[in-house]
Amino acid sequence: MNEIDLAVVMVSYNTKELLKRSLKSIYQNVKGISFEIIVVDNGSSDNSVKMIRNKFPQVRLIENRENLGFARANNQAIEQSRARYFLLFNPDSSFKASSPHKMIKFMDNHPEIGILGCRILNTDGTIQPSNSSFPNLFTEFLRAFQLKKLISGVRLREKIGEKWSGILGSTLREYFRVYWDSERIREVDWVTGACLLVRRKAIEEVGLLDENFFMYYEDADWCYRMREKDWKTHYFPFFEVVHYVGKSNSRFSPRTFIERHKSMYHYFRKHKGKKAVFLLRLFIFGGLALRWVGLLVIYPFTKKKQAELRNRLYAYLKVIEVKGF
Repeated sequence: MNEIDLAVVMVSYNTKELLKRSLKSIYQNVKGISFEIIVVDNGSSDNSVKMIRNKFPQVRLIENRENLGFARANNQAIEQSRARYFLLFNPDSSFKASSPHKMIKFMDNHPEIGILGCRILNTDGTIQPSNSSFPNLFTEFLRAFQLKKLISGVRLREKIGEKWSGILGSTLREYFRVYWDSERIREVDWVTGACLLVRRKAIEEVGLLDENFFMYYEDADWCYRMREKDWKTHYFPFFEVVHYVGKSNSRFSPRTFIERHKSMYHYFRKHKGKKAVFLLRLFIFGGLALRWVGLLVIYPFTKKKQAELRNRLYAYLKVIEVKGF
């Protein structure tokens, strides 16, 4: 098989309409490079496969009978292509009138870079977090106790970042930087797998995605492993995509919640050690206990959402049962 410039890899699970829009945007905007699209369907039941065959017969399709997870599905596609670069791209995203050839040209001119992320926008044009510092106990403490919501507004984070960037510690500075330093190319710790360009040569040296991550944290882990092998990760704002967050799965999903925490434990166990995992478990237990009590208090007064509350209570209990070691 002749080498091509780019393979766009998409993992789909019951996202037919979003996937259709995403594929259209790719074919409309990719210019100046040779490319292919590989869609890995993880056992969808919404006729996604039929739609691809009818509307986009040129797409290379890999069908799985069940949901094998994000990492394993992407690895399947990567192993079947001889592209120089791979763009991991979520099906609930669309290219925003720009071509990824800009990213490839930048990578060609900077052979030390293994992974490149782009600028991701919400549907209203505001910036969506696409890169950050590596996960650590501070960031997971904020997540466990839902403190991130207190500073979740983009404008608020911009103001905090711009005003206090000189005195914030490195962890806080990187946490806010995505909002106030989004206009220039820069080196970052990790970029989201929602839109991630990776060099084949780097994969051959570092390895594929860790399939022990079913979903979440596999992108941060990959970038971490890249750094260990002296490959850099950069943020590139001159290629933009729109990510329709929440459109494909707006309801609370117990499985997603549980898998996120499993992946969190695996990441910390792999890169931070047992002491960090122990502290992480304390944070998670404390945060979930507060949420659990809160749900029990409001449960009798919310008839319309009792099913969702039950799902949350179930998920919280299951996460507590997850073994961190």
